[in-house]
Amino acid sequence: MPEGLLLLSTLTALYIAWSIGANDETMANLAGSRFVSVTAAVLLGAVMDFLGAVLLGHKVEETLGHELLRSPVTEVDAFVVVLSVAIWLTAASWYGWPISTTHSVVGACIGVGVVKSGLFGVNWWTLSKIAAAWVLSPLAGLASTVVVLKGLSSIVNRCARGLVRRVRVTYISAYLLLIWSCLSAFSRGANDIANATAFLAVIHGNPALVRAVCGLGMALGLVTIGRRVIRSVGFSLSSLDPFAALVVQMSVALTMLIGTLAKLPLSGTHILVGSIIGVGLARGVWIDVGNVRRIFLMWALTFPATMVTAAALSLVASAVT
Repeated sequence: MPEGLLLLSTLTALYIAWSIGANDETMANLAGSRFVSVTAAVLLGAVMDFLGAVLLGHKVEETLGHELLRSPVTEVDAFVVVLSVAIWLTAASWYGWPISTTHSVVGACIGVGVVKSGLFGVNWWTLSKIAAAWVLSPLAGLASTVVVLKGLSSIVNRCARGLVRRVRVTYISAYLLLIWSCLSAFSRGANDIANATAFLAVIHGNPALVRAVCGLGMALGLVTIGRRVIRSVGFSLSSLDPFAALVVQMSVALTMLIGTLAKLPLSGTHILVGSIIGVGLARGVWIDVGNVRRIFLMWALTFPATMVTAAALSLVASAVT
């Protein structure tokens, strides 16, 4: 691979990894519970993101880098994908749009595949599995949160009567929330890192090194800017006490971990949104419907936006070369 193109692709992938970390709200519930400080939550999240990326990031990389497109991935393909995602991330950040990097990468991959080989260039079975996972994962987070929260609340109401026992339940919930938040961050790092590394890892001689470097970039994004997201997200859709936050974190962690092991790229943000909505439905409390509508609108827009961008860049690259 030409050194200049490799360097540009690597730097762009690092920017994507940094952006993923900067928008990672995984530890928001832990910080929002005030059991630990925002700084402690950020540092824990950064470490777990990095470990997930390095130890389990290859799972989703295989789907995006090897199974989604039928034709072999070239150096130009890798650069077009990461550049398209970077452009969309920058535009969305500039206007404050909530988007999914996962949807951005898949859209860019489809754009590249269609330009190269037409409709045959895309493995539609793999894409259908990914799309189904996108739809089902937030619903799974919502449904599991409602069921678990109602079930555990019923048990707590029967067994933990009195102020002392209630306080004890809250205290235990906070400790468990710490553990499940770390597991969520690990799963998030393992799933999300492929958005930055999948195509680059295919053409690079040392994919483990690519994963480690981009994992570090993700952790750096969380440490430098991610604290702003962590401060705001935990209470933006519905108020969460430690007990409810624990249930949300359990749903997110398990859904992300199962998706990662199944090699499916998921949106942790949308799973979290679904889970927080589940809290509102289970408790009959306020949900910011306008914010939810805005999130899902940008979810629907992201995929075609990066697909068109990548297709256009691929056509330009083909004309130049």
